[in-house]
Amino acid sequence: MKLPVISLKAKRNSLHPWIFNRMIRHPQKPVPPGTLVEVVSKEGGFIGRGIYNRKSNIGIRLLTENVTEHLCKEFILKKFEYAKALREDVLGIHKTSDCYRLVHGEADGLSGLIIDKFARVIVVEPYSAGYIGIMDWIVSSLKTLYPDCNVAVRPDARNAEKEGVDFSKLSRNYPCPDSVIICENNMRMMINFKSGHKTGFFLDQRENRLALSLLCRDKEVLDCFCYTGGFGISAMLAGARYATGVDLDEKALETAKENARLNSAAISYVHIDVFDFLRKMYHSGTQTDVVILDPAKLAGCTGEIKRAMRTYGDINRLGMQVVRPGGILLTCSCSGLISEKDFLSILTRSAAEAGVILQIFKITGAAPDHPFSSIFPEGRYLKAVFARVFPYSGKKTFVPNSSEYESY
Repeated sequence: MKLPVISLKAKRNSLHPWIFNRMIRHPQKPVPPGTLVEVVSKEGGFIGRGIYNRKSNIGIRLLTENVTEHLCKEFILKKFEYAKALREDVLGIHKTSDCYRLVHGEADGLSGLIIDKFARVIVVEPYSAGYIGIMDWIVSSLKTLYPDCNVAVRPDARNAEKEGVDFSKLSRNYPCPDSVIICENNMRMMINFKSGHKTGFFLDQRENRLALSLLCRDKEVLDCFCYTGGFGISAMLAGARYATGVDLDEKALETAKENARLNSAAISYVHIDVFDFLRKMYHSGTQTDVVILDPAKLAGCTGEIKRAMRTYGDINRLGMQVVRPGGILLTCSCSGLISEKDFLSILTRSAAEAGVILQIFKITGAAPDHPFSSIFPEGRYLKAVFARVFPYSGKKTFVPNSSEYESY
């Protein structure tokens, strides 16, 4: 298949798969968003093949720089085969869980494409307009590898707006079921596709849920931003004495309650703003053994970074104040625009303001089925910090006014 040729007007000095609009010599004749193209340098030399979209800030998403590699169904199938081999042959995730991330965008050589496997349901989330025209290749390739699975497409309206296209036809052609039950390690979870975020469940915390649960035997656990209950349920199955889940998303809490029933886990769920809940705990002098802070992404663009850093600071200061001396804090950030170094700096300041010292004993990231590439370091987005919390007797605990907190 002969592809339209797009040339660059600036020298490309890296192997990064994104080429921004300012570097591109855009053709005078309009090229539809998501068109597969061949990319050449300003001198005419071959650079690669990928997805072109002038409406997006990311003008070109390169999929290959191999001149002998053509964009076709066989190309997609080969990428999926490599991706499946990592998850099953190398990592062996299928031995303990029937769910994993099959394709993690750029790290698997498919920029702007996310695919999660949930038992017998495979959910495709396209971030790029380029996957609209080749969705048949994607679906047929997935059915080749997973003949017993149902393939569904679950696009995000915000991505459609950024890409300047309409993904709704894909949703109609490849609909999601209402729900599916998965097995993650020893935990069963219902994925509610009608109300769930992203592809329906956050698989990236799999190893962190397991690691945290092993620290919770006979402990009281507080799971903040609990979503559908993963951390709290995992803790109870590992022998926690008591668990409370807190979230402002009422639909997520309904699913969390169903998941608790699936696992015969007695968990108390509270529908309230996490900031308000922690503030009430602090002022009443209530503390707990384990606190989990796992808010949704707070910085989606550079303009949101400063506010996100303040919010991370506020929520961590509150969380630290309600951990019993020697208790455990697991605090997470999935905002890729905030580095691990910056997140640790936020925690240092929050600890000082809370009048505590953190004994950090583990720093992790996303589960290994969410790899990142040396040419796309942005793929390393999740930070998970495990620490013990001790009061610092040399400094008075910071007591904030409620007005100083930013509600999540």
